[in-house]
Order: sequence, then C-alpha cells, then structure tokens
Amino acid sequence: MVANHFDDPQATPAPSAERTEVDQAENIDSAWKACAYGDFEKLREFVKSDPECVHKPDDQGFSPLQWAALNNRVSVANFLLERGASPNSTDGTGQTALHWSAVRGALAVAEILLRAGARADITDSRGYTVWHVAAQYGQTAVIYHLALKWNLDVGVTDNDGRTPMHWAAYKGFADTIRLLLVLGASVSTVDKEGCTPLHWAAIRGQSEAATVLLQGGSKCVLSVQDALGATPAQLAFDRGHRYLGMHLLEQRQNQHRRGVCCKNRQLGKLVDLQLAPVIWALIVGLLLVFVKKVVWAPTFATVAVGMAFWSCMCVALATVGLFFLYKTTTADPGFIPVGCASDSRAQKGLGCGEDMEDLYRNLDSPVLWAGNWQQLCVTCKIVRPLRAKHCAVTDRCIEVFDHYCPWVGNAVGKGNRHYFLIFLWVELVAMVVSAIVAFVRLHQVMSMHHSHNPVNKTPPIGWVVGFLAVDIFVGISVAALAVTQASQVFRNLTTNEMANWYRYKYLRGDNGVFRNPFDRGCLLNCRDACLPSLTPKAPVSLDDLEMQPCLGNERGFRS
Repeated sequence: MVANHFDDPQATPAPSAERTEVDQAENIDSAWKACAYGDFEKLREFVKSDPECVHKPDDQGFSPLQWAALNNRVSVANFLLERGASPNSTDGTGQTALHWSAVRGALAVAEILLRAGARADITDSRGYTVWHVAAQYGQTAVIYHLALKWNLDVGVTDNDGRTPMHWAAYKGFADTIRLLLVLGASVSTVDKEGCTPLHWAAIRGQSEAATVLLQGGSKCVLSVQDALGATPAQLAFDRGHRYLGMHLLEQRQNQHRRGVCCKNRQLGKLVDLQLAPVIWALIVGLLLVFVKKVVWAPTFATVAVGMAFWSCMCVALATVGLFFLYKTTTADPGFIPVGCASDSRAQKGLGCGEDMEDLYRNLDSPVLWAGNWQQLCVTCKIVRPLRAKHCAVTDRCIEVFDHYCPWVGNAVGKGNRHYFLIFLWVELVAMVVSAIVAFVRLHQVMSMHHSHNPVNKTPPIGWVVGFLAVDIFVGISVAALAVTQASQVFRNLTTNEMANWYRYKYLRGDNGVFRNPFDRGCLLNCRDACLPSLTPKAPVSLDDLEMQPCLGNERGFRS
C-alpha cells in the first residue's frame, strides 16, 4: 500500500458571490473585498484615499490582485495593474495571482496577467505551477488556453515529482486527462512514491479517469510497481475498488496476449481476421452442399432447365457476395489520419512528422474553445469530427463509424459501408433462392416416395433438410442485419448513433429528444452511403454542417 496520500492543494475560498447588492455594499469595507466582489467604484475610493493599498496584502497575506483573479474581475485587474500592482507578487504560500485565476478558470484575468508579464513558471511552496492548480481543480479550459496561446510545458513536476497528469488522475477529471494526453503529457512519469497517474486513479477508484488513461497509452504501466511493489490493479483491490481492479487486471492479461500475438506474426494476422475465416467457410460450405447434395445429387431426379438456371444464379450471387465480403474486409473503412505521434504510436509505426507547434495549430478548434472535450481522441491525438469514433479493435478513429464486425474482420464505416450492405443483400437473395430450390428438390423426393416409384438409391434427404435448416437460420440473421442497415442508410444514421444517440449532443434537440441533422432525404442519403468518395467529410461541429453544401440539395441542413 502506498504510504502517503496527496495533500489537498492550497486554495483560498472566495467570498460568496450570491449576496445581495445591499449586503455587499454594507460589507465591502476594504480594497480586498471590493476586488473580490468587483465593486469598481468602491475600489477607486479606497485607492484614492490610500494609493498603496493596491500592493498591500490582507490579514491572510493575499493581495487585491489575487482576489480579483480568483473571481475573474477583469476591470478590477486592469485597474490594479495600471496602478502598479505586480502580476508576480506572491502570498505566504508562494502563489501568484495567476495561480488563483486557475482555481475557478478565470481565463480573461489570466490572459490579462500574462500580457502584463506574469510568469507561468513560478512555483509555490509545494512546487505547484499554474498547470498543477488548473489540473487540481479540473479547469481544462485554462490548460487549453495556456498551451495554445502561451505554449507552456505540461510536463512540469512539483516537489513530490507529480505532474498535472498525476493530479488530474487523482481528482478524476477525465476531460483534463484527455487534453493533457493530446498535448503530449507522459503517462509513465513516476513520482517520489513510484506512482504513475494510473496508480493514483486506481487508489481513488476513478474508473473513468483510468479508462481514459488506458486509452491514451497507460497500458504500458499496468505492470509497473510503486515504491512498495504494488501495481495499479493491486492498489485498486487494496482500496476496495473491486470492479476497477478487475478491469485493470483484465487489461493487463489482454496486453500479455497481444504481446504473444505480436511475436507470432502468423497468429497475429489470424487474430486480426477475427471470425472472417468462419463466415468464408460457412458460405463456401453451404455452396458445396447446395451444388453436390441438393442440385446435382446423382440420386435425385434430373434437374429441369428452369431449376438449373436458378441454381446457377444462386451460385453466381453467392460468389459475388464473397467478392464484396473480401472488399469489406480489406477496404479502408474511413481511417482518419492520426495526429502528432506519442511514444506508443511511434512504436507501432504510426508516427508522423508534426511537431508540437503543428499539433497546437491542429487543436485550435472552435469545438474545444467551446469546451467539447469529448471530441478529443487521446489515442489518435486529434479532434474527432462528428459521427467519428475510435475503434478499440483497429485502434484508429473511423469517419462515420457504424460498428466493428468480427464476421468480416474489419470495422464498418464510411469507406466500406456500401460494400458491407451489398454483401448482405446479395447473400440474402442467394440464400432465399437456394432455400426455394432446396424445397422444390425435397418436394420432388417426397412425390417420388408417395408415387411408389422407387429409385435405384435413396436420395440424400438428410443433406437437404440439414442444408435448409442452416440456410434458414443464417438467412434470418442476415435478413435482420440487412434490413437494419438499409433502413439506417435511408435515414443517414449509423448503428453506433442509433445505440448511443443520447451520448451525442448533435443528436439531441433542445428538449433532449432524438433528432437527426444529417437526413437529407432518402435518395441523397443512399447516394452518400454508396458513393463515399463524393461525400464531403464529416464536419467538426453542427455550425460547419449548416455551411456545408449538399450534393444536389440547396437546403444544406435539415434540423
């Protein structure tokens, strides 16, 4: 068990902002309270009577600028800075006004302080920078602002060797972890107790934080032991977080199995195919039984011309279906290019040549400035467009993600959804035709039996009955999937969106009811699905969708 706990960050509570104006006016008897409440007129009176009050700390050692920063009083902060207040003055704990602005996410004041010369690298008595404070309070927007506008380093450590990532994991701020991961923060840094961020998430039972860390590369530390020899899974069990401990233990076992597959290339390729060989064997096997035991069995009656035609048609359709199954398995489902490579992606050969400046430029997105952190992919290091999802099996973000199908051994998305749909319907027609032919052949056998017209050998009725049973069983499953996929194509929806629509803001109306902003009519929806190369890329936000021209449709957007 880890010997020590995190200490709570040194944060000073702000005065209540819910008091009435009369109460505030009666209680504002100092420059510090005027700064905290943003009473600009009273502050001017205090400064007029005592110009040095802009520099003086209160009884607790906190300066007027700190109180203004904590409560995001922009005009007050500007006034204090103009009157000579130092943006880098510290209190008794070594914290500056910039530290205080990070507690409540006072971005406007933080920007003013930085432009006035505030140093973001100043540490307090515990080694906390503004990064640490923002991570401790889950102020993701502050970290985003400082990274993109001021190019600050997210890997700084405090006196205990803990990074902002450690603090975000300990406090369970999943959105903050997402941003830090995309900004390149390390998941393997250990503090003085030998703990990585995943260790601290396990200690506190922060399941969502642990999940995001694992997605962002923390699987490499599942076996790392802290100073007392405990892994993250052991720490979760020791602290009573049983389900999180089981999840971490399962991830560790899966990582070991994947390592074995990576060493054995042939085994790895077979694992990547999932159940695709099974569906190939099933289709080919049914074809052979149909041809040899149902249509051209030597003990059956002679095949009529019409039945021969439909039998050949069935074989041709099944063969065409296999071709589209191959295309579905091998085609690019719509992989979105990855962002700046992390260490784990570089090891997989998925690296890119972008530096951090390019990364920050790519992350400069309106959806992130609006606080939509869920669109960050911590694995691919990108801002996901709408309708995209990271596939856990292929380990890539896929445009217009539908689902991962183990039967085809590939994800189904914008790039191969039309192949998958054609495969389903062609094979469904082939199964219907083959079932009809098999029923006719079975009827012929039964007719011969009742007419007392024996044949030289007993016809293989068992093969025909077995073929019908398997064909009908598989056909019902294929029919359900084919109809579902077709109906979703008609409405321009995906399986993922139908199953998880309540998780996506763009699929919820103002009253929380499901709405589909992508429906452009049946014909255009079908054309989008069948001609993905002509379909515009999915937008990052609904505002972009409104401005996106529709192919052959001047409406552009339907709510």
